[in-house]
Amino acid sequence: MKRIFLITLLLLSYSISGQNAPRYYPSLKNLFQQDFDKQMPNHFKYYDTWIKNLTQAVFYKDLQQSASPRGDASFMSMGLIFKRLNSFKIGDSGLEIIINKDQPDFSVPVNIQMEQKFRILAYLRSFDPNQYNPADFKQKFELGLMIFNLSEEQVLAEFINRYISDWNNTKTTAIQRLINDLKKEAKIKITVDEKKDKGLLTEIAKQVYQQTNRYCSRTLYDIYLKTKDPKKEYQNFLGFFRKYSNNNASDYIDEVVSYETTIAIPKADISLIIPKTILEETAVDEKSTRTEKTGNPIEVKPNRITLKTINTVKEKCVQLTVTVAPNQNPNSFQALNEIVLNKHSFLNHNQRTLTTFKVANIKELVISLYEKEIKVEMIVKEDNYDRSIVIMKQSCLLNL
Repeated sequence: MKRIFLITLLLLSYSISGQNAPRYYPSLKNLFQQDFDKQMPNHFKYYDTWIKNLTQAVFYKDLQQSASPRGDASFMSMGLIFKRLNSFKIGDSGLEIIINKDQPDFSVPVNIQMEQKFRILAYLRSFDPNQYNPADFKQKFELGLMIFNLSEEQVLAEFINRYISDWNNTKTTAIQRLINDLKKEAKIKITVDEKKDKGLLTEIAKQVYQQTNRYCSRTLYDIYLKTKDPKKEYQNFLGFFRKYSNNNASDYIDEVVSYETTIAIPKADISLIIPKTILEETAVDEKSTRTEKTGNPIEVKPNRITLKTINTVKEKCVQLTVTVAPNQNPNSFQALNEIVLNKHSFLNHNQRTLTTFKVANIKELVISLYEKEIKVEMIVKEDNYDRSIVIMKQSCLLNL
């Protein structure tokens, strides 16, 4: 009997100690090392370093993930656990992110669904974002051929129709003029019989490759599109792809090579705090019906955050589009820098007054993070249309 009692006591103590043992979750930083994590190019090292430092004490649980066969997209669902800290500042901008605000325990998991896209990998698995130069239109041309799925024969036909054909010239055919241009400009000798060779374009592309070890499309670009004037070369580039792209082909290729992540936050457990030095909140006094400053910062709760790298000739930044969950805040606000940051085409500063908006009408915030600057654009519903205003544009260092 005594022996049975001792065994029971040991089993009970083991069970209790097991229940009270602390649970350890894997660190979020471990996910940055996995294959589906598309590293940002060196242009955005300032952001990459900041976000990884920020998540040093963030953990995850219940991870579910999948990836596309081509490696250009992945999906993850998980609960994020914030062990030590629930408040994060966006550099020295004054913007602040708070997790589980006003809850007694901020370490309660925040459930998110994250979708990552790196579309260029569907066309070129070996693509290196650090080697991409948006001002190099020959490189863009080669990427465009893959993205728009153009074969060497199609490229040859396009050059012949657009740059070589001359209906007023009856002495030489377009093929003969092409052969002459290849011989004169690239020292390539093409031998074909227009009447007998059925796969004429294939044969020309084959002979160019055999003599230069380069695709025919690259040679033709150098002859017909490349110039010493970058603006003219840009127009030549757009002209070639005009019938293959509904919009600006250069801008479209910049979008395809950008890295994008969309994070859905179903329960809107995250708060974004905008300081009162940027937005000034006012409330209506019930007794006097006069508006009074509340002295409080504006709080919005994102239910979706989309991150996108912008790497174009004009700008390089990491852009965060924050979609705001509906809120019942009855107060109004004014953007204190609205007049300075949103110049009117024909009104002077002294002819304008600050616009009053409803807090409940805030729809989106577009936060552009540059290496040493931040710009915040706000989308607000006003009457029957959406109003876009820049509320912040100032110097900002993320990695303080």
